[in-house]
Amino acid sequence: MVSQQNEQVLAIGGGDVQVASKGSGEPLVYLHGAFGYRGWHPFLDALAEDFTVYAPVQPGFVDGAPGPDDIDDMLDLTLYHFDLLEALGLEAPNIAGHFLGGMIAAEMAALRPTSVGKLVLAAPAGLWLDDDPGVDYFATPANELRNVLFAHANSDAAENLMPEPKDDLERGTQIIERVRSLATVGKFLWPIPDKGLKKRMSRIKADTLVVVGEQDKIVPPSYGSEFASRISGATAQTITGAGHMMMLEQAGEFAEAVRFFLRE
Repeated sequence: MVSQQNEQVLAIGGGDVQVASKGSGEPLVYLHGAFGYRGWHPFLDALAEDFTVYAPVQPGFVDGAPGPDDIDDMLDLTLYHFDLLEALGLEAPNIAGHFLGGMIAAEMAALRPTSVGKLVLAAPAGLWLDDDPGVDYFATPANELRNVLFAHANSDAAENLMPEPKDDLERGTQIIERVRSLATVGKFLWPIPDKGLKKRMSRIKADTLVVVGEQDKIVPPSYGSEFASRISGATAQTITGAGHMMMLEQAGEFAEAVRFFLRE
């Protein structure tokens, strides 16, 4: 059984970043996506049984600097995360990333191949397939988000991530957080997420696992094989019974896939 996670605030890029950490063993940095960035989730607990897991909050998702206006493009965002690794005292850690976090992780591995250990890309953004674009989550009404993010919109995982607001104050807080998330992610992924990553993916030398949810509507499963085909030696795995938020919806299966890959 692992202990309560540690919380620290590091000064990076002219502002502060919140980093939660837990466990022991090889370092594993988890870069979140557009949702699920608050709190410590069961899949992180499972990973912390074998690894020292670091879960930073991405710039722009909480109040304070640096925000989206302080980071101009994906290069800035990638370099920011190298500064984060340095501040944490980590050299070539394993990195796992979801959606935008997966795109950042891939960019890091392409830009500085020797600075990344193993790489896990979960429903990563960064490519665009004209014949399988996926649902535009930027245009999805708030009351339809659960159906887009989860294979089972009424599951406990969906309810825990997106509970029905109890009052106007809670509803307002949810609206503010969604607008902030849309603004931050939109800066780097809108109108389409193809920002040139495909031209750099051949530079990735890290052992790579690409994980997709069987029923992901935002990053359809076809992107898993597309990502894997562009990275030498990469493998793709599908999590059954899961949508975009696979690590919450099928936490055990997701964590075991990551643990098995990292321990190989």
